Amino acid sequence: MTTGAVSNPTWGNHVAILKEAGLNVLRYAYYDAATLSVDREGFFAGLEALPERTLVVLHACCHNPTGVDITIDDWKRVLDIVEAKNLIPFLDMAYQGFGEGLEEDARALRMFAASGVSMMAATSSSKNFGLYGERAGALHVVGANETEAKVLKTILNALVRAEYSNPPRHGGAVVAEVLNDPELLPAWKSEVDGCRNRILAMRRALFEAGKAEGADLSFIIRQKGMFSFTGFTKAEMIRLREEFAIYGVENGRICVAGLNTKNVGKVAKAFAQVLKDRK
Repeated sequence: MTTGAVSNPTWGNHVAILKEAGLNVLRYAYYDAATLSVDREGFFAGLEALPERTLVVLHACCHNPTGVDITIDDWKRVLDIVEAKNLIPFLDMAYQGFGEGLEEDARALRMFAASGVSMMAATSSSKNFGLYGERAGALHVVGANETEAKVLKTILNALVRAEYSNPPRHGGAVVAEVLNDPELLPAWKSEVDGCRNRILAMRRALFEAGKAEGADLSFIIRQKGMFSFTGFTKAEMIRLREEFAIYGVENGRICVAGLNTKNVGKVAKAFAQVLKDRK
């Protein structure tokens, strides 16, 4: 395995991580800026064109930075391509619970794990447990058989020993305590539901406020998770920052979780003005 592939666009650090691992990094099509949705034709064609044994990084839910996810039927097709092309899937699930729900957001990962293909997955507790400073999470590796799994575990143990020997304990201990406590577990699930519902409410509020301003912001309710690709250009994002004090990334990404009932109207009004002036 000498090649890794990431979606275009993807979380910026994915590329750095793959390059640090010594892989040649390719990009497969994912986002259609014209429709603010998945470029399905380009996406599947891109996967099918990858060299055999390519490590393919896939966003399991709440795609970062676009907020645009593929459907469960799309995932079935992705799995078919992975098997046919002998690719190595690496599913990144950083925002479990913030899309459709804790169980729903894990459907793709579980589908791949049950398929029998060799795979890897990274799951994070940084967001859904509020443990940003601890960076708690897990690496899951599924081998084709027991012999392969033992070899993989030996290799991983050697890498861990060489890189950090022992991980920080506090964040992992917090997560383990919550997941194994019959009272804390349902309380945590309820809190994750509350976070997701607040984000969904802010998406709906921005859409409605935009409609009141005469702007079509329907893309915001088609996307999922903490982030959204607005479709604004770099120049428009700079204008939003300098003229309206609306802060986002220059590639057009905004953090929906940063919206609240007091600022959503201001954001919608600024978006509407920028869209009006574009015309």
